[in-house]
Amino acid sequence: MIRLISVALALFAAVATTRVALAQEAAATNGDGLFSEAQREAIRAEALAAILAYPEIIEEAMAILEEQKANKALAAVLRDPNTPVLGNPDGAITLIEFFDYNCGYCKRMADPMRDLIAEIDDLRIIMVEVPILSQESYEASQAALAVNMVGGDYSQVHFDAMTARGRTSVDTVLASAQTHGVNQDILRAVMTSEAIEDTITRNYDAMRSLDISGTPAFIVAGSSSPTALTDINLMPGAVPVEELRSTIEMTRAGS
Repeated sequence: MIRLISVALALFAAVATTRVALAQEAAATNGDGLFSEAQREAIRAEALAAILAYPEIIEEAMAILEEQKANKALAAVLRDPNTPVLGNPDGAITLIEFFDYNCGYCKRMADPMRDLIAEIDDLRIIMVEVPILSQESYEASQAALAVNMVGGDYSQVHFDAMTARGRTSVDTVLASAQTHGVNQDILRAVMTSEAIEDTITRNYDAMRSLDISGTPAFIVAGSSSPTALTDINLMPGAVPVEELRSTIEMTRAGS
């Protein structure tokens, strides 16, 4: 960031110097201080020359814009009180998972995710339910989010559903919830609520905004606040747990 600021200042100074000189020329020749087409072209040429002299500014600026885009896309998800959070809710490092209960690669990530929770004390995990594969997945997500909404043990129910053999359905989730002390009738009443529909819609919107095309997908980031992320790393696909660990450590070192 410091490098970007210094280069940006150099770019600004070069263009500003040209603009001042041309403005003085315009005032002297035109009397109105307005730039002619030739003068505007000279300013564009000076800006281009400065960028070519410092090409790294483009890469760094794009990284900042991508971070801003990701924060904007994720803001509604992070502010949603019904977005499930595992691990340490006040953790300095945030790991976000986009998943579907019937995605085979998502299911394979269940045990590694559980290991990360056990191993890393300052890790906040945001669970973004994006049931994209079937109506069966959609109803399973509705039920799981209902568990979270009524204060049930979402973590246990989630991992039960992700490690269940065969297809995961609403019955899979409700059976697990019942085992962990949540009444199925209450969940059936809550799972079709507008609040849960809104949560899933926000999750879909975030997925589209981030150009995520499938599940699973992960984001590792620093947490400047509960709803603002820094050093955002988007990692699509079934990322090896070793890669997640190393990205978490690099993010911690850079924060």
